[in-house]
Amino acid sequence: MGVYDRQIANAKRQIAAKGQAVTWRVLRDGTPSDPLKPWKPSAGTPDDKTVQIVFLPFTTSNNQLIRYLKGTEVTEGALTGLMGAVDFEPKAKDVVIRNGKELVVKSIDPLAPNGEVVLYTLEFDA
Repeated sequence: MGVYDRQIANAKRQIAAKGQAVTWRVLRDGTPSDPLKPWKPSAGTPDDKTVQIVFLPFTTSNNQLIRYLKGTEVTEGALTGLMGAVDFEPKAKDVVIRNGKELVVKSIDPLAPNGEVVLYTLEFDA
């Protein structure tokens, strides 16, 4: 039982109610095909996972919220999103498929007090 279980459950419930189901495509590197060139992995197999994300358009109030959560500036025109705790580790090299369009993940900022992830603040390329 974690310290922030109630907050994690609340974030998941709110994101499920207001969010959109999308496909998070985890891109894993394959094993190197040439043992003399271990830095060149072969093409890996993508692993698709269905997640809920609340997408926030770029507005002044949303920009201030995301800036407050991240503690940094948010690029103008960027699409932002909030995703609850998931059973995998999201990485910036992954992609999100929303309404048939691939969104490139620009940054992932976990809100993780005491190491327990409550939610992720995501930024996608515009």
